[in-house]
Amino acid sequence: MKTNRRSDFRTIAQAFQKVVCACPMYFLFICMIDLLLGLALALNTVALDHFFSVIGQYIAEETVLIRVLSSLILLLLCILANPVLNGISTVFGLDYERKVIGKLEKMFNHKCAMQQASYFEKISFLDDINKAHEGVKNSVSLITGIVDATLIYIPYFIIIGTYLYRLKPNLIIIIFLFFLPAMFSQMFKSRLYARLEDKAAPLRRECEHYEECIIGKEKFKETRLLGAYDFFIKKYKNRLQTLNNEIVKTQVKSIRIELLLKVSVLFGQVLTLLLLVKYLLDGSISVGNFGAVLASTGMIMDMLEQMICYIIGNAMKKIGTVDNYFKFMNIEERLGNEINCETAPAIELKNVSFSYPGSKQDAISNISIKFKSGETVAIVGENGSGKSTLVKLISGIYLPDKGGVYFNGQDTKTLEPKSLMKNISSVFQNFQRYKMTLQDNIIISDTSIIPINECVENALKEADLNMSSKVFPQGINTMLSRDFGGVDLSGGYWQRVAIARGFYKQHNMILLDEPTASIDPVEESKLYMKFMEFSREKTSFIVTHRLALTKMADKIVVMDQGKVVQTGNHKELINIDGKYRDLYTSQSKWYVEN
Repeated sequence: MKTNRRSDFRTIAQAFQKVVCACPMYFLFICMIDLLLGLALALNTVALDHFFSVIGQYIAEETVLIRVLSSLILLLLCILANPVLNGISTVFGLDYERKVIGKLEKMFNHKCAMQQASYFEKISFLDDINKAHEGVKNSVSLITGIVDATLIYIPYFIIIGTYLYRLKPNLIIIIFLFFLPAMFSQMFKSRLYARLEDKAAPLRRECEHYEECIIGKEKFKETRLLGAYDFFIKKYKNRLQTLNNEIVKTQVKSIRIELLLKVSVLFGQVLTLLLLVKYLLDGSISVGNFGAVLASTGMIMDMLEQMICYIIGNAMKKIGTVDNYFKFMNIEERLGNEINCETAPAIELKNVSFSYPGSKQDAISNISIKFKSGETVAIVGENGSGKSTLVKLISGIYLPDKGGVYFNGQDTKTLEPKSLMKNISSVFQNFQRYKMTLQDNIIISDTSIIPINECVENALKEADLNMSSKVFPQGINTMLSRDFGGVDLSGGYWQRVAIARGFYKQHNMILLDEPTASIDPVEESKLYMKFMEFSREKTSFIVTHRLALTKMADKIVVMDQGKVVQTGNHKELINIDGKYRDLYTSQSKWYVEN
């Protein structure tokens, strides 16, 4: 994502369109309340002036008491309208913001999902996401702030300005003496906070990571057992201090600008008082006019300060993050043609190479290989040989840097990801442990079909998961999280849940990347036999370190340093002097000795 700043007006216009379109009728209701509030605030001064004038006329016996009472009632209605309308604006405004933020979050998450998976290996891309996510909430508060300024404050100042001008044209200068310097100061502050956000995003991510290492449930035990608590605390404090230093530097500069603004406020108040005294002494205004304007001066200055410093000021602080949000939302998505694959696909790799962002070495180097429809393929090799990366390229999760992966003759670069993944199921070694019920943990793999208990139970049986009432007291409705009053499972149980999740999804191609690492060898063999039965007439890829299980595969692919060094079945490869026989022999020694 490019780092150049766009026009603030362009950013505001784009944010306005998104926020308004999210809940248009609700937006109009908020606008109506804000406009009424602005009018009520302005009428306070006019009603006060009218009341003072009527009181003067009554004292001079130029009017009747009923007129005094009616002007008093009008003044009271204006005063009471302010807190009522302000309360309605606050309550409904907060509710409106929550609704719109929810919709913008949904669009943001969809945008992230439509990016290439390999992008998430880039540090710069992760920083872009962090900065963009800050702009989700700020987009809403930016627009609501501008709407408040437009419909509450601007009508107020138009009415007050008209009143002051009609009273004495020179009095209008008090508004401009404050308004113009304040606007310029906020423009400078917006640039300050935009630069701060560019520096703060990577520091925030580091702090979040160290927090997770210190208190995160997944890392808490190991941190304590290693005695690494003090180590992470030091790291956290160091990055937090750096982040705070950047924030303080920006705030100091902002305060200096704010100080100049306060000077202009003081100057405006002094000038207003001097002008009012002059006009009162020369008879240009009445005592009632003097009292009304003087009583309203504080409110005028407060309203100006609220609009410029808090409404517009906060908007200017946030506009940098909003700009980051829309730049991220404008990134091109990974799109393509839909594919309807009703049969087990044939896969072909042609001169495929792939490297991870920031790496100078290819993880996969110039691989060309074909896999038949319905073929069961075992992928073996030492750690770091490129097995998992190859599987991710075959599935279309990653796209190759060079060459092409062809899914039934169609290049995965030209295919729409969701359509491609629709008929692919998978079980990875680093599976997710969702804090949901057992049933939800299973059906999440295929939300396109209506959940049927029988299908869930069949998937659990295929995964050989023992549905003991001690482990699962509520059966498939057992909550798998102690955080929400449920139970936690052992690593082996969790792995079987992940396997059942893979079995549940309707598919014609399955990827198994070390799916049984937490299961003992005897149970593992049984599961692999079920894999073979379950995968008949489906294209299957199994990544495993245990070569005793590769005998069941139709084809074995042997990887070494990102390259395919051997292919064939077990009988063919075991009789050839090569990498496969070396790996198989070295493993068989351990089993024999044990």
